[in-house]
Amino acid sequence: MKFQVIGKNIKLTDAIKGHLDNKINKIFPNADESTGVRISLCVEKHRHIADVTIKTNGVTLHACDETEDLYTSMDRVLKKIEKHLKKHKARAQDLKIKSGFEIKKMSAD
Repeated sequence: MKFQVIGKNIKLTDAIKGHLDNKINKIFPNADESTGVRISLCVEKHRHIADVTIKTNGVTLHACDETEDLYTSMDRVLKKIEKHLKKHKARAQDLKIKSGFEIKKMSAD
């Protein structure tokens, strides 16, 4: 998994990177090398903004959240991404079920 953390007006510490890495690994336990995760953290006045973009298997998931606390922003945006991922998996499963299968013609010999 390609993991990229970008900070604007904030110093990215090992604790922040470790927190994000643990959360992402829980959401995507079996992620392969084609999965790209881009997390952008930004501080503007008293607002902490977390922005996550995940690209995997032709699907792009994106979420953004803004709160007064950095860790709260990170946790909330990752919950949103997890919700998007579950929704995408459910849609893919529904399409697979709806597509069904071809019924073979029976011949009465």
